[in-house]
Amino acid sequence: MHRATVFRMDAAQDKEIKELKAKLKAAEATITKLRSSAPARPWHASVVGMDVGEQEVLENSRFPMFRQLQSSVSKSYIDYIDDKKKDEERPSVQQLFTKYDADRSGLIDIDEFRDMVWELGLPVDLSVPDFGSMAGDAAKSAETFASGLAKDTAKAASGLAKDTAKAASGLAKGVNDLAASAGVPGATASVPVTLVGGLGSGYKEILSGTSLVGGRDVPVEPLIRAIERQATLTNQLGGFMQLIVKLDEGNMRTVRTSWEAHGKPSTLRALLEAEVAEGVVEPARLREGSAALSLLWSMRAKRFWTTVADGFADHENSESSSAFGIRAYAAELEPYHGFIFTRTFRTALRALPSRAEMLGNMALTPSASMGLDTRWQGWEDSAAAGEDLTPDERMAACLVELRECSEATKRVTNMVQAQLDELGLRDDRKL
Repeated sequence: MHRATVFRMDAAQDKEIKELKAKLKAAEATITKLRSSAPARPWHASVVGMDVGEQEVLENSRFPMFRQLQSSVSKSYIDYIDDKKKDEERPSVQQLFTKYDADRSGLIDIDEFRDMVWELGLPVDLSVPDFGSMAGDAAKSAETFASGLAKDTAKAASGLAKDTAKAASGLAKGVNDLAASAGVPGATASVPVTLVGGLGSGYKEILSGTSLVGGRDVPVEPLIRAIERQATLTNQLGGFMQLIVKLDEGNMRTVRTSWEAHGKPSTLRALLEAEVAEGVVEPARLREGSAALSLLWSMRAKRFWTTVADGFADHENSESSSAFGIRAYAAELEPYHGFIFTRTFRTALRALPSRAEMLGNMALTPSASMGLDTRWQGWEDSAAAGEDLTPDERMAACLVELRECSEATKRVTNMVQAQLDELGLRDDRKL
């Protein structure tokens, strides 16, 4: 039979056990008391503006007081920065483009772009090291060692310099295209991609600076070509424009005949002054067959067109296309039309196509069927540039180029009209 082993404790061990049991009972009583009472809120729970996530971070922090101070200071600094940002006025794309287009050419060249990058602190390195000099130094130092290697280095450095300049020019082109897409007046994208872009391209070429004589005098031949190009492309917009087209073509034939008869002067002012000298100004009228009278009528037609173009470009305008078309006619052409012309134009404008249909025509790709070879030599480049556009991209480009076309046409029209006015060339008779 197995007998259990009996353990005996001395008096000291028995006392120690009793003390431990007493402490355990006291701890159990404390736990019970804490569970029965409401939980106390931590010191940081009352901090104004501190969310639950921030409170948890502070609870778990080894240095809660430091973390509270750090959080408070950081929040105050961020609030200060936000307030400063609110106070700062951010310039528009147009303001930036105008500021850095120093020569007012409608394009930001590489030097202007470099100035813009430097002033705005953009993270772009546009510096072009003097690689030729560097290569020359390398050649001298290596002359006794590897002259062939130095030549290869010079060649590679030259190529790198060209690549750097090319990249910078590409960035500058991107700025121009961004400005153009934002509708900045005078900003020019590289190649128009829609019919309406071509329609205004002749006027933009005049404004580019390469055609303007002395920076402000309109050149005669580019002006004739711009209006003839516009007439050819306007044919594609619909039958309602045919009368305007025929009038423009007839007026430009008259201007060209007078220009050639007077020895093909380079500037419009010179041509008009020659006509004035030979007595083109008659009492209360201008002589029939004069360039001055033809240009006067052509500028009236341009103002009519730009008002109509602005109506199509304005998507916030809820009025019908015929409504703003008749309004443009009443303002620019009707005061000089008799009964027959007024009835003819108003009837045609009441049948003006919808905004969607007209914008669809304006967004067309230039093609050989439009007879553009003699009027717009760059139409093939334009067609190639836009051949991969999606319908949405094409319509977006059309709206940008429509605004550009209107703006460029207005500027040239105003310059021509100003010269007519300065020389007293007016004729208010009705047709």
